[in-house]
Amino acid sequence: MRKINKRSLRPTPALVVAFVALFAAMGGIGYAAAKLKPASVKTKTIQNGAVTTDKLADGAVTTPKLAPDSVAPNAVYAMNAAKLGGAAPGECQTGWLKASAVIDTTNLNDAQPDAVVPGFDCASHAADALSIHRDAVGRYTVTLAGIQSGTVVASISGANPANAVTAASPIIDGQVIVKVWNNSDAQFVDGKSVALLAF
Repeated sequence: MRKINKRSLRPTPALVVAFVALFAAMGGIGYAAAKLKPASVKTKTIQNGAVTTDKLADGAVTTPKLAPDSVAPNAVYAMNAAKLGGAAPGECQTGWLKASAVIDTTNLNDAQPDAVVPGFDCASHAADALSIHRDAVGRYTVTLAGIQSGTVVASISGANPANAVTAASPIIDGQVIVKVWNNSDAQFVDGKSVALLAF
């Protein structure tokens, strides 16, 4: 076999210079990435899909920074409001649910004919927006604050609705007349729970 010359295994000066240049270039990339100046990264230098949700800090993207066709939470609410005729959810609109309540008439009598009714009133979200007045046995006036007109559906509810029937008049000047009677003898009765839906 031919004897290998030890001198031929030594790198040439050109090879040494090439390696030094390679390591300097690789180290320079790392240094540049760690020492970027503010606003030095432009849109064209970012690869498509490189910025992900995990890379964004909380609160980094706000609505003013989004493009007009982007969908932010507030934009979703605005789009939904536009679909609802520009009204926020819960506002009174024709055909929408205006009020709802389940009214227990058990505690209404001649001595205590009035009560505040818990329920939903789209015109007034106050705690006392719905109230009831007992006009006579089985006959009541329900007031819906701010709701001047509409249709009301009434039904008997509760644990013991047997044999009871109810009816409600349309809303006029914010009031509904509700009547409750026994189906068997058509006698008006108190002490029933009435469910009301106003449209």
